[in-house]
Amino acid sequence: MQTGRLPSEQPKIERLQLCLSCKKPIGSSEKFCRFCGTPQKIITEPAQTVLDPHTLKISLLMLSRVTEAKEHSEYSTIDQLTTTIGEVALGKNKPHDAQELTFSDQLRLLTLVFEYTRDKVNYKGEVFGEYVRWPWETIKTGGDCDCKVVLLATMLSSLAFRRMHFLVLPGGTYSESNGQGEKRIQGHALLEVELVDGLRMVPVRLDPSCVDCDVDDISDSIKPFLQNFYRVPIILP
Repeated sequence: MQTGRLPSEQPKIERLQLCLSCKKPIGSSEKFCRFCGTPQKIITEPAQTVLDPHTLKISLLMLSRVTEAKEHSEYSTIDQLTTTIGEVALGKNKPHDAQELTFSDQLRLLTLVFEYTRDKVNYKGEVFGEYVRWPWETIKTGGDCDCKVVLLATMLSSLAFRRMHFLVLPGGTYSESNGQGEKRIQGHALLEVELVDGLRMVPVRLDPSCVDCDVDDISDSIKPFLQNFYRVPIILP
């Protein structure tokens, strides 16, 4: 039986679309592309984008696993782990709070946390959202894409990375953006993190379930369907 409280208020969820210029997926409400700055044609749609009930339930449960993690005694596992990774990435004399770091140090810290979840945590090929584990459960037993993304988000939040979104693809049959056909996908989850570079926010997308992917790299099997993902903000206390 799954535990954890669902948020009383649903987060603002938006569908992604491809930038008119660089063709990278951005939010449907963005007036300018966050990657190349090109003005966009705004898609008129309801204030709350409708997700199917199953995917919405999974998304809210993923959020609760991150936002409620610190309330549990097992969270010490996460805290100790990120402290160790922070010392490896930056040394003991530098702050491990992402809000106090330069862009290059943010990126180095993010990279080592991502590589840990990608390489050291086993992937279990379960049905999307069949069971969303707590982060410390995923460390012990492994997990599928949503479990590994929850672990990654929890570890980064413990290091004060504040601006993060889940990118969630509901299960279904989708047309490829290159027009080469359709594909049935069980569902998938990614993490988007915004790093601070002076006055500029730099979005970085992470797929810890893709063993061949680096930071800001998405599996070739998923790239043709990025415009079908939904962005779910992670609102941390």
